[in-house]
Amino acid sequence: MDNGFYNRRFDSIQFLRAAAAFSVIFNHMAFIGKGAFGVDIFFCISGFIMMYVTEIDARNFLMKRIIRLAPLYYFMTIITFIGIIIMPQLFDKTTANPVMLLKTIFFIPYSINGVIQPIVRVGWTLNYEMFFYFIVWISIRISKKYRSVIASFIILVLVFLGKFIDSGNALADFWTDSIMIEFIYGILAYEIHRKASVYYKNMNVSVRLPVFLLAVCSFSLLWIVNYDKVFFHGFRFIIYGIPAFIIFNCIFIAGYGIKLPSVLVWLGDISYSMYLIHYFIIRLYNRYMCPDGALDGRAVFGAIAATVAVICAGAVSYALFEKKLNIYLRNKILH
Repeated sequence: MDNGFYNRRFDSIQFLRAAAAFSVIFNHMAFIGKGAFGVDIFFCISGFIMMYVTEIDARNFLMKRIIRLAPLYYFMTIITFIGIIIMPQLFDKTTANPVMLLKTIFFIPYSINGVIQPIVRVGWTLNYEMFFYFIVWISIRISKKYRSVIASFIILVLVFLGKFIDSGNALADFWTDSIMIEFIYGILAYEIHRKASVYYKNMNVSVRLPVFLLAVCSFSLLWIVNYDKVFFHGFRFIIYGIPAFIIFNCIFIAGYGIKLPSVLVWLGDISYSMYLIHYFIIRLYNRYMCPDGALDGRAVFGAIAATVAVICAGAVSYALFEKKLNIYLRNKILH
């Protein structure tokens, strides 16, 4: 095993975070409507990172994750809730329901008009993330050494039960969805790379370049091919999950030990803030700059302006919530 594996920052993963975040942003733009697979890449990354950080230090794991994700999410939830009360016409299919507010705060999935999503719509992915963190926490409590096997087994059992038992319950359906398997992809990637990374350090361009090009081709195909119609409808962990797994592994190998331009790493750093904030900015863009979803000069100019606005808002949010507040809460709660 590469002794430096646990003492390095993976710029390539931060770069991939940024690519995934922008994919989701573009997916919500009316005239693009593609890029939802960014979520699947995020889940693969999460599976890898959770195994990686718990190998370094598993103490207070669940609380660290809550401190990492909850403050900004709670802030966006409260702002949205107030917005629904003041301007309900801007929030179709969402109401200012106190019960829904509590469920959102506690990451409990619930159905709104047949769609399982919290008050902050893009927060549905955080419900999966927090549930995965809970599974990892349980796995660590059972055996830190075998946490990857235990977590994967728990997920597979849940998905199996979800496929063969029709509960009719939104909560059960959500937590047993096959998309959970994408976290296993990340876990598998971790188990591969923690042992194989010793071979990556001395790779030359003749090896790195083809691997990187494979990632680019896989990423490009996700934009070009309508996988939902061509392949297996309803099996997201296959149609998006497997390409996401390929992309993650190729980017990780190709970029291992390479220091990328700081701006790319920085965009990865602020990707969580951009992800949570973008939906509101893009909704305004769709309403006033691209109401008919047509591709024209106005739509393109607006899309560029909206993307810049998302980056700026994400940068401010990252500085306030993910750095200052995160450090403050860690010092107050964990020490």
